[in-house]
Amino acid sequence: MESTFLRVKGIIKKDDKYLLLKRWVDDRIPDPFVWEFVDTEVGHGEAPDEAVLRAIQEQLSIDGKIEKIEYTWSSVLGDTHCVGIAYICSIPEEEERHIVLAEDYGEYEWVTRDQFELYIENQFVLQDLKDKTL
Repeated sequence: MESTFLRVKGIIKKDDKYLLLKRWVDDRIPDPFVWEFVDTEVGHGEAPDEAVLRAIQEQLSIDGKIEKIEYTWSSVLGDTHCVGIAYICSIPEEEERHIVLAEDYGEYEWVTRDQFELYIENQFVLQDLKDKTL
């Protein structure tokens, strides 16, 4: 059965740095963590803008702000079609010290754009970011 779902990505930017989160994916593999941006699936009836702000709140325990939509993406794997919207977001500087990561996240790091390849393993994400101004 074919299915389509919508994901949103929150690329949190501060000056020339971006917030990456280290998320636990599977403890049956040698390195069970992956680095990624804030990311979530949009729930049925939920607006994409609300979903990305919800994800920031759930994953970081602070409120975020949408600055702009940066790009969209689409991928098909088997009979599943994923459509996505990537937002550039910000968090108030005074809130940074109040970040409390959700249980599935081990740590976070502010990185520059030229460090993305040192952290992000997903080649599709890296390709999406390659030609973007961010």
